[in-house]
Amino acid sequence: MSDLRRIVVHLSDSPRARAVALWASSLADEHGAELHAVHAVEATPTAAYLTPEATTIATQLSLDSDRTRIEQARTLAEELGRQRGQALPFESVLGDPLPTLLRHARSADLLVLGQHDPETPDGTAAGLAGRVLMGAGCPLLFVPYADADGGPRPVRNVLAAWNDSRESARALRDALPLLRRAQNVELVRFVRGDDEVLPLEPLLQYLAAHGVRASGSVQRSREPSVGERLLSPWTPDAPVAEALLSRAADLDADLIVIGGYGHTRAWELALGGVTRTLLQSMTVPVLMSH
Repeated sequence: MSDLRRIVVHLSDSPRARAVALWASSLADEHGAELHAVHAVEATPTAAYLTPEATTIATQLSLDSDRTRIEQARTLAEELGRQRGQALPFESVLGDPLPTLLRHARSADLLVLGQHDPETPDGTAAGLAGRVLMGAGCPLLFVPYADADGGPRPVRNVLAAWNDSRESARALRDALPLLRRAQNVELVRFVRGDDEVLPLEPLLQYLAAHGVRASGSVQRSREPSVGERLLSPWTPDAPVAEALLSRAADLDADLIVIGGYGHTRAWELALGGVTRTLLQSMTVPVLMSH
């Protein structure tokens, strides 16, 4: 990616939607990019009742709720527009959010979303992030719901994960506009046990050719215990995700860049262990590309 020209921000129904929108607006300001706002959420569900009167009342309440949600998102988009000095293109679609987000992502340079918080309803299903990642065709930037600062900060310290995969290369290229403006970039490779350590120098030279001054490091992720191997939620990549988040904390990273791994099967989405763990446990914004 040569530069950011159009950024799309997903406005969910989460109380954190404003923080996500401000993050996207800050990026758009820094890069001179257009900012588009999309409110794509599921409609308020309705149910069948014993009497037609009860059904009519329930349906009306659902419609009123949906109108309120749309107006809240529109108000947020208008607030951003006033701050930026120009109206934001805005669309609200109630239903399955996936087709709408994919449609907008495919004509954008970056899609900004909030991390799904299982404790706070936001109008979307838990698996939406992974499905958007697999089909978007552009990089996704996730803003964590547990952002300690509560607002955007310039992307100056970046931790980029590397493992010689297609997804890793795609993420690194997609992040170039952000990496060029960063003050510190660390390219890190995680290895297990006695795995061969391949040199990072060719990647550092590639980044330098694009105006990015970066350092490289090799980190060895810990080997899991027997108990961890027996736990059903545990995956072989979990220690890598933990080590990546720990390294990000050590560097006071503003952003993690990583390839998003996964594939779709007939009835489900299978995400890679590191991807799934980061989507659930991120502590700083994460840029992912598939």
